Amino acid sequence: MSDNETPGSVRLAGAGGKSQRSLPYTSKDFQLEVLGQLAEMRELAEGLRESIENELGRAREPSKRLPLDGRTIVAMGALALSITGYVLQDARNTSKRDSEIETTRARVTRMEEIAVTNTEGRIRMEVELGELREGEAEIKRLMAQHDNAHKPPAKQN
Repeated sequence: MSDNETPGSVRLAGAGGKSQRSLPYTSKDFQLEVLGQLAEMRELAEGLRESIENELGRAREPSKRLPLDGRTIVAMGALALSITGYVLQDARNTSKRDSEIETTRARVTRMEEIAVTNTEGRIRMEVELGELREGEAEIKRLMAQHDNAHKPPAKQN
């Protein structure tokens, strides 16, 4: 982090414009970035003013004056603020997308846990049903044996 960066500011990585931020983007981060950009714009404007004053002080004839007037400086400032707006919007979008991805991952993990639990319960239930069917068949067999043993003998003619 350099001396002129504000805490929480987003640094750009290369020409891609991707932020290196991994934490959620908050309104405080936005405020800090805007304040940082305003400070940079003020420093730029003061530096340009000093540069113009120095050049004007050294210039002896009007042809040596710098082509920067107030409108040019304002236009440059507007352009810088516009670019800053795009960078901040990209940071917000990236943060929101990352948050949604993490939420979706958590939901998928929970659904997988529920599916595993349901599958285990279904298997247990099928095993218990099989044991109940075997028990029912055993009871029917025992009842049939009991009925056959206690039936009166059939009359013979």
